[in-house]
Amino acid sequence: MIIKHSLALATLALLAACANTWTLDLFEAPEADVGSKRSFLWREGEIGAPLMSEPRDTTDTAARLRTVITSELLRKGYVETTDAADADMVVSFQATGTRRIIESDQRRIGAPSPNELLTPGSIPPRPASELPPERSVREGTVVVFAEDPASGRLMWRGLVNAEIRVSSRDAAINQVVDAARHIAESFPARRAAP
Repeated sequence: MIIKHSLALATLALLAACANTWTLDLFEAPEADVGSKRSFLWREGEIGAPLMSEPRDTTDTAARLRTVITSELLRKGYVETTDAADADMVVSFQATGTRRIIESDQRRIGAPSPNELLTPGSIPPRPASELPPERSVREGTVVVFAEDPASGRLMWRGLVNAEIRVSSRDAAINQVVDAARHIAESFPARRAAP
């Protein structure tokens, strides 16, 4: 019985660690009434991030973002069109990223205790004159837009801004695509015409 509970708790902890918790910022213009629209036109988005150093990465990521966003809009009842005159809204995205260096929270104040220094096998502390260690943090922002095709005014916007805590470029790209999916899932569903 104890083993079953331990296994269940370990599984829940693993799922919680793997789950992405993003803060989603949504905006819909009061006059837009996005749910009453029928069709959308896709406009290529923009990608600007240090993790997209190769043009192939940018092209592949843009294609994956388009697939994720348009499939979610189609699932919500909208129709994709290639005719600008037939579109009720223009949908696009923007994905950007930055890398910044932050100092570690480990600050050296005063001298270490004798117990720390005289313990066998302990690692000697850094000299007080040495700078604290730094680490690189990636931050990414993904935005999905829906604009009015006639005026170009913003009708709807979903935004996720998060730290990307992965070490590989592919994993970072997967997180960007997951963020776009998360945003598109929050897009208002199409209401049937009365």
